[in-house]
Amino acid sequence: MNLEERIQAGLDGKFQGLSNGFKRINSEIHGIQRGVYTLLGGLSGTYKTTLADFMLLNAMKDAESLGLEINVFYYSYEIDELSKKCNWLSVLIRNKHGIIIPPEVIKGFGDNRLSPEQLEYVKLEIPTVEALFSKINFRFKSTNPTGIYNEMWQYMSNKGTFTYMDYIDKEGNAKKKIDKFIPNNPEAYNIIILDHLLLLQKERGFSDKEIIDKMSEYMVELRNMFNVSSIFISQFNDGLSSIDRAKFKGVDISPQITDFKSSRNPYADADVVLATMSAFKMDMPTCLGYDINKLKDSFIMLKVIKNRLGRDNIAVGLLANPKAGSFSELPPAKSEDMQIVYDSIN
Repeated sequence: MNLEERIQAGLDGKFQGLSNGFKRINSEIHGIQRGVYTLLGGLSGTYKTTLADFMLLNAMKDAESLGLEINVFYYSYEIDELSKKCNWLSVLIRNKHGIIIPPEVIKGFGDNRLSPEQLEYVKLEIPTVEALFSKINFRFKSTNPTGIYNEMWQYMSNKGTFTYMDYIDKEGNAKKKIDKFIPNNPEAYNIIILDHLLLLQKERGFSDKEIIDKMSEYMVELRNMFNVSSIFISQFNDGLSSIDRAKFKGVDISPQITDFKSSRNPYADADVVLATMSAFKMDMPTCLGYDINKLKDSFIMLKVIKNRLGRDNIAVGLLANPKAGSFSELPPAKSEDMQIVYDSIN
């Protein structure tokens, strides 16, 4: 594609992107785009996995409505297969029927048991979840970065053809090397989700930092060669939740590059960096103008820390319902609509 063709493709809406479910965030990062490496960071318990799943399910729904091919490889190292299916059952039942059946009820944890009515909804949507899972290449057993890279390279190689260029090696011999990849379907979305970077299997002799760096290096290569997109989930250092930091006046205590655990290389490599923060867990009375004493742990701040596609340093308040696997963008903090939200919670 030359420059003129690229501009025409933009005019034709070929780079609209798939919706991630967040209108304001979408307007800045333009949804899920082909060939964009996204890093999603946060402390443990700030709904990173639930958020990634929410974005993925919205993107898959959008692709289906637009008649676009979407291929997903999901390396789920934190949540096992049956737990993931129970979680998604809860999401689908809420989205389709408006009924909230928390995952712990579906799983029967403790004294939680499904009522006969709830069981009927669960049985009704089991085939839907199984069909959805069949469309995604899930991997629940951890592997090392090279294993992921080799699997993705082999898979993508079958989705198009390579062109080659001639070169002369150090010994003066004529050789050929890969120049470009021409996809069979340029409009297809190929997405990798990795949950999370610290759970990658060890490469022999590598430190935690070197493993993360290698995975990020591989992702850049896959992005550049095959136009693959990704959402890599990363843990934050505990320093973000320190009492001293939360009480330090006059500075931005929201997530920063220094909060990423073990390595900053993925931050440098990524096109888009998103971060979650729970103001309630940090004992903050307000955040972005919202009353955290009223919203409590249902409030999550989602911040665009880095954005090669547009503006960054932008944060929005989300109303989280983790029991239903759903999120919604909050109205402006001082609006009448926000007062309605407060009234509905309290």
